[in-house]
Amino acid sequence: MGSSESYTFPSSIPSQQELDDHNVPFYYRDKCASNLIEYYKCLDKGTSFCNKTKDEFYKCQYYLLKGRLDSYIKEHQH
Repeated sequence: MGSSESYTFPSSIPSQQELDDHNVPFYYRDKCASNLIEYYKCLDKGTSFCNKTKDEFYKCQYYLLKGRLDSYIKEHQH
């Protein structure tokens, strides 16, 4: 069930203080949290042109979930 596509997760990991400062919900405090913070910063500017940052966050979430599912399948195959 592998994929030929590869995704590189963000290299920067926000500190606990940054996560708290930007009110990142607990369930989004993962490898993709820096993308969510960038999206929040864009929204704070009052612009409606935040689709790119939002899409990056959801793309990151997709690959994170896909990785977890692939790991689960490998562990539970007969």
